[in-house]
Amino acid sequence: MSGDVMLHIKQALNAGQRQSLLEHLKNSLHVAGDVHASRKPHQLFVPVDPAKASPHSVLAAVRERGYDARLVDL
Repeated sequence: MSGDVMLHIKQALNAGQRQSLLEHLKNSLHVAGDVHASRKPHQLFVPVDPAKASPHSVLAAVRERGYDARLVDL
C-alpha cells in the first residue's frame, strides 16, 4: 500500500531542476509510482511504499540536493 508524501520546497524550481529532482527521487527511493508536481510551483507529491521509504527519507533526499524543503501534513 502506498501513500503520497507532500513536500513544500522553498526555492522556485525551473523546469530542468524540477525534472532532475523528480528523477532523483524516483531512482534513489524506488517510489511506489510516478512522482508528480502540483499545479503550485513549490509542491511535490511523492508516492511511497512505507516498507521501502519513509516520509523523512524523501525529505532527506530532497535536502541532499540542496533544497530547503518541509513535509506537509495533511
